[in-house]
Amino acid sequence: MTKIRLLATAMVLLCTINSFAQTTIDGRVKDSATNESLPFCSITVKGSTKGTITNEEGAFTIFVNLNKDTLLFSYVGYTPQTIPARRLVQKPMVLMNRNNVLLNEVVVHSTDDYIFDVLLRCRKRLSDDPSEHTAKVYYGIETQTKEQPVEQLECYYNGYLKGITIEKLGFKNGRLGLAVLDESYFLTLNTSAAISRLNLIVQSKDYPFIPFQFNKREMKKHFRVALEPSDNKMYRISFQPRKMKQHGFSGEVWIDKESLSILKINLNIENALQHPFLPIFPTDSLSQIHLSINQTFKQEGNTVLPDHFDFRYDAVYKSVRKEPTAGHPSILTRNITTKGIMYFYDYDNPFILPFFEYDNAFDDYRKMSFIPYNDFFWKSNFTLRLTEKQKENLNFFSDKGQLINFGDRRYGRDFLRIQQENDTSFSKLYEFYYTFWSSSERIRLNRKLVQNSVFPLNKRDNAVQSSLYHLKVQLLLDVTLSGDTIDHRSYTVFDAGKTFFHLPEQPCITPFLNIYFDICEIERRKMENELSRKSLTIARVDSIYKRTIENMEAITRRYLKEVELGKNEKSLRVWNDYVIKNLNIDNMALFPLTNNP
Repeated sequence: MTKIRLLATAMVLLCTINSFAQTTIDGRVKDSATNESLPFCSITVKGSTKGTITNEEGAFTIFVNLNKDTLLFSYVGYTPQTIPARRLVQKPMVLMNRNNVLLNEVVVHSTDDYIFDVLLRCRKRLSDDPSEHTAKVYYGIETQTKEQPVEQLECYYNGYLKGITIEKLGFKNGRLGLAVLDESYFLTLNTSAAISRLNLIVQSKDYPFIPFQFNKREMKKHFRVALEPSDNKMYRISFQPRKMKQHGFSGEVWIDKESLSILKINLNIENALQHPFLPIFPTDSLSQIHLSINQTFKQEGNTVLPDHFDFRYDAVYKSVRKEPTAGHPSILTRNITTKGIMYFYDYDNPFILPFFEYDNAFDDYRKMSFIPYNDFFWKSNFTLRLTEKQKENLNFFSDKGQLINFGDRRYGRDFLRIQQENDTSFSKLYEFYYTFWSSSERIRLNRKLVQNSVFPLNKRDNAVQSSLYHLKVQLLLDVTLSGDTIDHRSYTVFDAGKTFFHLPEQPCITPFLNIYFDICEIERRKMENELSRKSLTIARVDSIYKRTIENMEAITRRYLKEVELGKNEKSLRVWNDYVIKNLNIDNMALFPLTNNP
């Protein structure tokens, strides 16, 4: 890993020494009348896309320039506040005033038809919005049962949005804490995708229905609505299903009166029959799913953008053990509670995602397994302050469980290394296709994979060489831009998922594969040397990476042609000497051609 500094700057956290210095402000936001903390209050640096939100305790941490930054605090139902950053150093408590409620609005506009018209016009605004945006996304969840934390996860993504709908999440980096429960681990593998699939205006088999998903006639057929007390700037409309309460959400929606834009929606359901969650193993089951999802939006000109989604779901998880014992029954039932936050910020200034090809449908855990922890990234990106309870949970995981991707070098096959020798649950969940290059470890062909099964002789004889084998190695390049600094780190990764090998075993196969892998590693090192020598820009990093890939493909094509699958021993030894010279690894000595692999 290398850091290239483009311009010298002075960065301080606790005091300022010039007009460009950054200061850390820790504060709290409360209701001025009740003194209750306001969770997930939006805080924006005025005139920029930067900001944060308060945590569940109403606390926040933000980095500001005291000499020029002004912070805007906004919370649905409260009067926005604009506060110079310098003032918050002396007075970090922000008291928000609730807007005056106009009860007469309920009397004037209490007919159902009027309310349905408001909902329909708001729906049209949502469905007619063609705008596309990217945003940085912070995602955090915590899961507990029996009063014990079992999981705490933090991830960063790029969010690709059309209107208010999330089209895709692109993974940047993640870390988690896990603890054993009943001699096993509980994983919420892909809740980020599940939460992002909730579409307010399109019905889905994954979620109960919502008023905005219907035309006026169907909306009136499925929902009861009421206009609730609110202020003179917004409508606050409650709704609940007329029938089939397990199929439709109840909740409230806040709509701006002038623009008819959605400001916030709360969705609740008990014992939902439609939900996006699945048990980890086929023999397990989920029941009594209670969902609470709150989505808050912000207006940027004529566009409505997601600000944050906070959610909670409770479920009964039934786990079936194949080999029960006297002390451990065959069926274990747990009450599980998961809550989380998805926060969208820094619009149209996305992260530089890792240069790596993979299936975006992979769950978050699998993505964390092959996108290594990036210390520079986590130190450069502080978004949401942890609650005191979350800090306690991390201490619990450190003592009683595992902290994964908190500075260690566990990725690939080592990602979910289990301390209990008899616990094979993770190996049942995952086939790790990505092997990271290491000077101390060598690779062998995995014949358990179907793509590596040996074709019968007649099929091999009638096939062209390109259909019998293909080797795929990727160079993973992770780039982080922070201020004037470009941090880059890279890895050589053997991609077993995109590799196939239908030829029979021969003594030359193992050295042939390892020399191929080593040649790619040599090209990666050349790339790192070039990145370290250059005055970098993101465009130059991209150019160097693309050129390296081209060089790697050219030299490996030459290697494959010359060694003939390792059967040309003379040529194989020439390439083996090339690896010895550059990496000091003698594959021919490690895997003699006279011995069986």
